[in-house]
Amino acid sequence: MTLSLTRLQQLISVARCGSFSRAAEELHISQPALSRSIAVTERHYGFPIFNRIGHGVQLTAAGAQVLEQAEPLLQSMRVFDRNMGLLATGKAGTLKIGIPPLLASQILADLARTFFTPSGEIELRISIRSGPALLDELKNDVVEFFLLAESQVEFGPEIETKAIGAIAPTCVARQGHPLAGRSGLTPQDLSDYPWASSVEPPAMSGHLNTSRFVCDNYHVLREAVLHTDLVCICSRAFVSQDLAAGRLCELDVPGFLPAETIISVAWLTGRIFSPLATAAIKRIGMLLLAGSAGGIDA
Repeated sequence: MTLSLTRLQQLISVARCGSFSRAAEELHISQPALSRSIAVTERHYGFPIFNRIGHGVQLTAAGAQVLEQAEPLLQSMRVFDRNMGLLATGKAGTLKIGIPPLLASQILADLARTFFTPSGEIELRISIRSGPALLDELKNDVVEFFLLAESQVEFGPEIETKAIGAIAPTCVARQGHPLAGRSGLTPQDLSDYPWASSVEPPAMSGHLNTSRFVCDNYHVLREAVLHTDLVCICSRAFVSQDLAAGRLCELDVPGFLPAETIISVAWLTGRIFSPLATAAIKRIGMLLLAGSAGGIDA
């Protein structure tokens, strides 16, 4: 016989009610069924838990010791059962993911609003680093999965990837910048001005100004661009409010940037995602879709 959550609840209910009939009513089972269940438990362990007195029951000395241990155990099992339910629905647990700086600036606030609700019990740990660094963290089980832009990292067979969305890249400068409003700009025109980036963009190889502001926080980069002659590549969704308000402007450099950059999720081959990871990936895909449609505020 296995001592189950149901049998523990039965022992505690009978002890609290002092009666099989009242406990049976509370537990929504018949009184004979409850009596048989308690008797099976007593026979299995070889000692009486209750003294039957008239129409009522009292705990034996051994029974009192049983109940002293049963009540905290039942509470722990209830917590465990609840947590299992939350884990299954992606509302509890720990999730460790890796995100490159630009994507982190664009989606993390909205991702947090998704998971940190009164009914959830979630620990979300974010590693904001470059693609190669995140690949190392994935291989060392520091993160469960990470996001990356296409062509950012080369993988071996031990890594699986799947496209989950896209971002629209744009080149921006402050309103009033010497390049603002000019059409048909070239990479050479951009090279006359300092550059803001989290890493050196491959697209600018050979065209970067020697004066650079390198920072892995795009919110900081945006503020710097708003107050200097820095030029920056970012996603249109990230700066949508600044573009709409006229604080930033897009620079017209034909053929310089692709229409969109595919965003993929990478994980170790054969790994099965936790429900929380599955929920996060689904939500990130929705946020990227909303961003490409202009639905995310920076």
